[in-house]
Amino acid sequence: MTKIIAYTQKLPIWHIALGILFIAGALIAFADLNIFGIVSLIFAYMLLKTEGSEIDLESKTYRKIISVLGVKIGKWQPLDQPEYISVFNTTEHITVRIVTAETTNSQPVILLNLFLQNNQKITVHRTEDAKEAFDVASHIADALNINLLDATEKGNFQWVDKDNYRTHGQILHVN
Repeated sequence: MTKIIAYTQKLPIWHIALGILFIAGALIAFADLNIFGIVSLIFAYMLLKTEGSEIDLESKTYRKIISVLGVKIGKWQPLDQPEYISVFNTTEHITVRIVTAETTNSQPVILLNLFLQNNQKITVHRTEDAKEAFDVASHIADALNINLLDATEKGNFQWVDKDNYRTHGQILHVN
C-alpha cells in the first residue's frame, strides 16, 4: 500500500470538458488583450475545483486539499491523536442543473472517515468496493495504531478484529 492516501471528489466529465473550453476561451481573450478572459478563468476554476484530503502515513500528517486538474494545494498538519477509522455506507447525490431543469442522481458509496480527538472527522477515502474499503482502512489503522469501526450497517456499528482481517481477510467483530 502507498504511504499517502488521497481522496478527492470526482468531477463529472462535462465539468472537465466545459472547464477546458473556458480555459481556451480565456487564453484567446488574453491573446486579444481582452480583460474578460478573467471571467472565463473564474468559471473554469469553479467547474474544475474539487476538494478532498490526503494522509501521509509515515509522517502522520494530513491536509485538506483543493485540487484543480490534478494540482493540489493544502497545508500539511499533524494528526492530533487519531482515535479510530470507520468504514461507512452512505449515498452520494449528484445534482445536475441546466437553466430550468434539474436532476439528482444517487448511488451508494463507502467512505472511510478518520476520527481525531474531539470527534473531528476527515474523509480519507471513497470507494464502491467493500473489500477495497476494508483493505485501505486496515492499512491506515495499522499504520496509525488505531481501531477500525465497521459502520456499514445503519445503527449496528461494531469494532473489527484487525489481526484476524489482516491474516485471514475476514471481518470478525469484537465486543
